[in-house]
Amino acid sequence: MSALTLSSPRHAPEPTRPPRGPRLPALMLLALVLLTGCAAVLPLNPPDARPDSAPAARFSAQRALAELDGIASVPHPSGSPAQAKVRAFLLDRLRNAGLAPRELTRVAARTSEGITSAGRVSDVYATIPGSRPTGMVLLVAHYDSVPIGPGASDNGANVAAVLEIVRALQGGPRPRNDVGILFTDGEEQGLLGAQAFVDSGVAGDARRVVVVNLEARGSSGPAVMFQSVGDGLTPAVQASGAYTTSLADEIFGMLPNDTDLSALGEAGMRGMNFAFFQGVPHYHTPHDAIDRVSGSSVQSMGDAALGAARHLAGTDLSTGGGSTTYFALFGTVLSYPEQLVLPLACLAGLGWVLLLWWGRRRGLSVRGAGRTAATLPLTVLGAAAIGLGGWWLLALIRPDFALTAGAVYRPGRYLLGEALLLLVALAGWYRWLRRRVSAPDIAIGVLGWFCALGVLCAVLLPGGSYLFTWPALIGTAAVAAAVRLTGPDSLWRTVAAGAAAVPAVALALPLILLLLPTLGLSLTVAPLVLAALLGAPALTLLEPLPPRRVLTAGMAAFALVAVGAVGVGTAVDGYSSHEPRAVSLGYVLESDSGRATWVSEGGPEQPVVGKLLTADRVTFGDRVPLLRGMELYGGAAEAAPLDAPRAEGVSATEENGVRTVQARLLLPAGAHQVVLHADTARHRILDAELDGTAVAGGRNLSSAAGDWRWSASYAAPSREGVDLRIRVRGEGPLRVRAIAIIAGLPAGAGAPALPSAVSWAGWPSVAGQTLVVGTLTL
Repeated sequence: MSALTLSSPRHAPEPTRPPRGPRLPALMLLALVLLTGCAAVLPLNPPDARPDSAPAARFSAQRALAELDGIASVPHPSGSPAQAKVRAFLLDRLRNAGLAPRELTRVAARTSEGITSAGRVSDVYATIPGSRPTGMVLLVAHYDSVPIGPGASDNGANVAAVLEIVRALQGGPRPRNDVGILFTDGEEQGLLGAQAFVDSGVAGDARRVVVVNLEARGSSGPAVMFQSVGDGLTPAVQASGAYTTSLADEIFGMLPNDTDLSALGEAGMRGMNFAFFQGVPHYHTPHDAIDRVSGSSVQSMGDAALGAARHLAGTDLSTGGGSTTYFALFGTVLSYPEQLVLPLACLAGLGWVLLLWWGRRRGLSVRGAGRTAATLPLTVLGAAAIGLGGWWLLALIRPDFALTAGAVYRPGRYLLGEALLLLVALAGWYRWLRRRVSAPDIAIGVLGWFCALGVLCAVLLPGGSYLFTWPALIGTAAVAAAVRLTGPDSLWRTVAAGAAAVPAVALALPLILLLLPTLGLSLTVAPLVLAALLGAPALTLLEPLPPRRVLTAGMAAFALVAVGAVGVGTAVDGYSSHEPRAVSLGYVLESDSGRATWVSEGGPEQPVVGKLLTADRVTFGDRVPLLRGMELYGGAAEAAPLDAPRAEGVSATEENGVRTVQARLLLPAGAHQVVLHADTARHRILDAELDGTAVAGGRNLSSAAGDWRWSASYAAPSREGVDLRIRVRGEGPLRVRAIAIIAGLPAGAGAPALPSAVSWAGWPSVAGQTLVVGTLTL
């Protein structure tokens, strides 16, 4: 009876094979996965910078970089004299290109979460007339920098790229559509220049304007099209050649971040956001300088924006198109209508259910697939533990990493360590499961999760559903074919079980490699979790499993290498003048009391500035509402002779219990922004105006702000001051805290000079900033 059972077709033992035979199918699959991964990530390498001898109609990064001296030699925040020089330079360059640029100056305001930011800004705008325009292609780059840095990459390199694109467009045939060139002001202070352009009405019918916006969040890396607004833009994205994914569009829409396209899109314009994201430690710092700009990244951005602009300049902009899911694959962009996302995900799920039902009678085990599905979340938890635990440990050992939120110059060792630990965790899970479940059953369990996630994303995150749907479809089809054509013990079933790894690697690997350096070490948990999920199908590459001791030794070796890589990194990673250490030190002067305080987001262990701080945290409460709730180190400082914010020409009228207060707000010299907080304990702010621009009233801050729950800000104030008008209900005078922010630390207060290997931490922060606080009684 036992012999009959062993000889039945359903339980036949694996046939005898040559010693090397069993590994051949797995090696073939491994080779295919590796080739797929290489082909998928190869387009992420930005091209070499094209020389200035390149043909006139082509983009040359060398020609663009030659413009940077006039754009990003020094910090040039909105309203500064340095920015006025940059603006004059841009006007001159556009005139030399044969255009008639205009300077558009006005006060603009934007309200986000009830808080209004306003400011006087000056945009630069010009137009290349089209031959038969159906609309306008608007090339956009902001030309202001953060207050503490020259902004060579963010956004000087892109301003220079737009100048070079203008030259390249004029070197070719005349475009069909108008091409607008817009250099916006005040982007760093809240997209004020883009809002001012919208308010001006210069663009005409917003529905016929398509924006190509150039941004940066670092100093290097390939061009990425990370957000599209409006429909019908996929052909332009394909023409750009940039890496893209509709998942990035979905994620960016959920984040608090904004670009100029946010303001332009709210006005009804369609558009695309292009940026490069690597070299994050230089972002918004004093060392975002010309010598850090990557010529390859400028070339990548220029090629992408020029390609998109040329396509849009020649197409009918009066018509749009439907929403699509899109993603880069092997250097091209694939897309399909968004209406197909849910049906495809449901089709994958239906195919999986049918395979499980049909395969029960052909050697597949529902119990085995269920055990896999039940335990797969353990790998996700393991990935999360590696990411979160690794960052906690790194921040503990290297507090200097914590100050930059894990944006380090050489993240490779740490990312390698986390990747190897994740591989050990996945291999350990697979080894444990494989003792109880066959490889095809493991694949079925993993594909079940892919199907479920595909449907879930199709409903909640349509732009990301493709990451799970296509591996599920291809993997289910491959396993079904193997089950249909082979016996239960055929090694080809094991190979088919790993087929989903091919599309998973092709779709996910470029995305993960872009996310890891972009997010920094503090947020590696997100790409690690994605890697755990999408890497699970590739575990069949371990088949046939080596002896237990060999596998255990290999896993131990990988773990040791991981720990060693991280240990070496923490021990030897240092700083230099080209890669300076970030430190934090700001200065707060409370002019009402004359009290001065050094403040820092880092501790007294910091070089150079740490000697001015104590180990105790400092709290300001209602005295400086802007800093309320921030965890800061502090130290006593000498009071510098700085003018306090003050009001002159105060007048008030009252009607029906509503008091209207008007005043001229005067600020200390060099202030690039003023933040106002009103005492709402006894008063209700109905509304306000800053330089004639309406500001929302009410309590726009949470209860954590204490009694000072109304706030507004004004950027680039003039030397003559800011006109302030407030309508208020309540008894007695209204108290307003005015906080003037000045770039740099005051002379005479004992601020240290930073050596070349030390620099201020990235803006916005207190680093390298002076806050002068005054109370206005109105």
